Amino acid sequence: MGQDKLIALLEKKIAREKSARRNAERLLEVKSLELFDAKKLIEQSLEKVKAQAESDSELLAYQAKMENMLLEFGRKFLIHPPTEKLIKELADSLVDSIAVRACGVAIHCVPDPSINTEYTSGRQQEWQCPAELDQQKHIWDENEGILWISLNTGDNVTGFFSARLKASGHGLLTIQKHIHLFSEMILSSIDRQLKLVEAINARKQAEASEKATRDFLAMINHELRTPLNGLLGTAELMADTELDDHQRRLLNTLDHSGELLRAIINDLLDYSKINAGMLELNEKPFDCHGLANMLSDIFQHRANEKQLQFNILCSETLPNWLVGDADRIKQIFVNLIGNAMKFTAQGSVNVTFDWRGEQLFFSVTDSGCGIPKDKQATLFDPFTQVDNSSQRNHEGTGLGLAICKKLTQQMKGNIEVDSVEDCGSTFSVSLPLDKHTQIENGNNTKHSHNQAIDSLKILVVEDLKTNQMIIQLMLSKFGIKPEICDNGKDAVERLKHENFDVVLMDCRMPIMDGYTATEQLRKSGYSRPILALTAGTTTAEREDCYDAGMDDILCKPYQAEELREALEKWGAPKASPSNTQALPA
Repeated sequence: MGQDKLIALLEKKIAREKSARRNAERLLEVKSLELFDAKKLIEQSLEKVKAQAESDSELLAYQAKMENMLLEFGRKFLIHPPTEKLIKELADSLVDSIAVRACGVAIHCVPDPSINTEYTSGRQQEWQCPAELDQQKHIWDENEGILWISLNTGDNVTGFFSARLKASGHGLLTIQKHIHLFSEMILSSIDRQLKLVEAINARKQAEASEKATRDFLAMINHELRTPLNGLLGTAELMADTELDDHQRRLLNTLDHSGELLRAIINDLLDYSKINAGMLELNEKPFDCHGLANMLSDIFQHRANEKQLQFNILCSETLPNWLVGDADRIKQIFVNLIGNAMKFTAQGSVNVTFDWRGEQLFFSVTDSGCGIPKDKQATLFDPFTQVDNSSQRNHEGTGLGLAICKKLTQQMKGNIEVDSVEDCGSTFSVSLPLDKHTQIENGNNTKHSHNQAIDSLKILVVEDLKTNQMIIQLMLSKFGIKPEICDNGKDAVERLKHENFDVVLMDCRMPIMDGYTATEQLRKSGYSRPILALTAGTTTAEREDCYDAGMDDILCKPYQAEELREALEKWGAPKASPSNTQALPA
């Protein structure tokens, strides 16, 4: 009995062990399957990681390539204009048959047609630009895989830059960003080119405007000064004739009106020349005390007529000789003294010359009507007067003080006003000038009238009959009877057969002007003095005279004294017959 129980227990134990073994085998089988699945999953993940690494590596390499292209073409577009050739080169370089399958560009530029481009690189096809691109900066056509970028800049430039792309995900976004950068590069280059074209056109317009201004000034200068020469020349010649008191008063009125007209013309033309940058200073030594004496002679008679006290005081420190443009300095002083005389009904006008801190100091003080405080700020503006109404008591263009300021600034000086209404005004000018110590007396004094000029043989080349008459009468005062030619062509022909000591040549004439005639004469070997008779006063016109071969210039309206000095300088002592010269026939 006990043995049977033992056997039963052993059998149960064996059964439990078998069950446990089967369970363990099943568990082992399950775990083995799990390990196999995990291994398979790991292998699959590893393949994905490898593929992603290769993709990222290719993307990095492609990105580096695009960045190098950006640098390369960035330099090219900075150095060169965006020509059709350069834009085509960029399109060809972008197409790689991997990510960028094709590239298209179309540009229409109105201001600079050299930029115009229509080109497709890569797979040739027709590029149908979306109509909505006019309202949008860029469009991504997902179906066709084309990125469209607008190159429109308004009315000046229309067009597009497009690329057919083969990429996805992050790579697609990266390539799209690069294409945008290339389009911005093209747009920036076009913008720079248009600004350059605009600057060139603006410069051409400015040059054309400057030339038109120069030509207009030369023309109007000639048209105004030529009849003025006849007016003032006639008045000067009439003064030498016998006149009764009434005729003398009429002549004085004529002369005064002519001088007033000359002052107005000078103001208008000088202001125009200053604004056009055509006025240049002619600096040379001048006698400062002599200038003061000249101003006294000019205005003393006017002061006496108005019963004004007029005084010019030169300080002891004032140098005798200074270096500057004496004509322009005199113009400033004449304008200021003239204004003081004009606006002073009674009392005095006092002028002071002084030397302060290496500067010429000049002041004009009057006891006139003064200037209101609210008018002093605009006093030096052009065409501005204290009283611009039609009932004003004093005439003028309103340019005198504006010209004074412009000339003072051009000489690097300063002009100021101190005025109290109904009490008078003081205008002060300071000009930084150099002292001049070495003066050759013979070079700074007028020619004496003891030189014989009555035997000179003079040829006058002048087209206007009035001016012919004036200069003939002036020369007759010196005992000279000139020969007359109406134009430069006749003068050239005449000089082939006759000898003359001096030729007085008008510059603007029909058929052949004085410049052309003088050039032909000089080229033919003619060496006798040729003096320009011209109404032109600009630097360019004076240079044209000298460039043509003229020896000196006599500006219209000229006076008999100026004509005499020119003849004494260039015609006396009279050349002997052996030295006179005619052109070869």
